[in-house]
Amino acid sequence: MRRLGSWAFVLFVFAQLGGWASVSEAVAQSQPRPKAAAEPQSKPQGARLARLYFLREKGLWSIENGIKIDGRQVGSVNKGRYFAVSKPPGRYKISVVNPLSADFEAEVQIEPGRTYYFGIGVPQGGPPAQALLNHVVNGSSGRQLPSTTLFGSSMSATALYQIDASEGPAIISQMKSK
Repeated sequence: MRRLGSWAFVLFVFAQLGGWASVSEAVAQSQPRPKAAAEPQSKPQGARLARLYFLREKGLWSIENGIKIDGRQVGSVNKGRYFAVSKPPGRYKISVVNPLSADFEAEVQIEPGRTYYFGIGVPQGGPPAQALLNHVVNGSSGRQLPSTTLFGSSMSATALYQIDASEGPAIISQMKSK
């Protein structure tokens, strides 16, 4: 059992240091990408649509997280990057896909003509000192959204945060578009 724990730790460190991200990126690039896999990010925002920004402010490790809306891949983010999509009003299930852990899912209500900012970070919880360290190193601004999965955020290494619309533009101005 101890040997299994050692191997799991080695694999975790390898993945956190970018090895897993490099391997998964190489595999993804070698496979043909279907044209309908990701929605265009340059759709115009009208009064009937809402604009959703997804961003990753911090990250000690370079693991790219995929974003799905109602089960459909819409993009991915890495530290210091963001992307945006436009959606009609309604209730959506947003999933943050982490290649190393369970997905984090949350439901959000989207109103027409509004702009929303969603940050990707680590789940809050655990001992206070550890939670503070996690947030400083890999956290996000805003309020963590409640998970809709059976085990909540306990099985996920990432979480979805809603950032106040008044703070979002300043945060994005310091980042690069994906």
